[in-house]
Amino acid sequence: MRIYDFDAKFFDYCRTWMALHPGLTEKQVEDSYNEIMLSWLNAPAKWLDGVCPGEYFTRYTDPKDLLKLLQEYDKRDIGLPEPLYSRIVQLGEACAQGLVKLASNEDAPETLRATAIALLRDIGTDAPKALFVDMVANAREANELSEMASEILAQQGGDVVGELVSRYDEASDYARLLILDIACNYPGHADVRTKIETLLRTDPSARPYYASLLGKLGDPEALPLLKDALQWTDLTYLDYIEVRNAVEALGGDPGEERTFYGDPDYEAMRLV
Repeated sequence: MRIYDFDAKFFDYCRTWMALHPGLTEKQVEDSYNEIMLSWLNAPAKWLDGVCPGEYFTRYTDPKDLLKLLQEYDKRDIGLPEPLYSRIVQLGEACAQGLVKLASNEDAPETLRATAIALLRDIGTDAPKALFVDMVANAREANELSEMASEILAQQGGDVVGELVSRYDEASDYARLLILDIACNYPGHADVRTKIETLLRTDPSARPYYASLLGKLGDPEALPLLKDALQWTDLTYLDYIEVRNAVEALGGDPGEERTFYGDPDYEAMRLV
């Protein structure tokens, strides 16, 4: 398998295109990007023996070959060609198990694992859900992979919310926040509301975030606590605004707005 630097070849093509279109402003060049890209993808290339860049990877039908190319590009620190990425997504489920294996390999480079996760997301397969649940529930601190898994489950993980919530008590503080954020996209778990309410009461450091989660969850049973929180004396102005927004999101009446004289954020807003 030969490895070509598609990005470098595209940049060469862009330079030639710009030389043939003198006098364009930077904005005009930016607006022409998609046109330039499509033209390059569909133009026979000498460096590919006359094959168009956009068609080059269609010759590969075996997922193992495509995943070998994926790993080789990462190993050489060469930008992954968009046509290779698209070809893997096109084959879909045929590549899913191999990508799950790459994504779960803790000895693999994080860049490669992140690319595998992104491909699994774009394929839309259920194959990695168990892996993504583990990445979220077992996370000890903020990291790209667990956050990617969390974002995917927030969109596609309604059927695993129960499992995530069941692992909440044993999870780290960071993982707990990921679990709650995912669960708020899928109302119907009463214990999710109670867990967030507990955090709102006991963790002043992140009150705006917890309030926003309650607003997103959409459970009107949270209104009594949120309305009570509007009167807490140790709220900052930004805390108050998020609590107020959550009350309104749940259809409640937050009442007359409080003043926060002396609070720097409040004073800055008064000057606007």
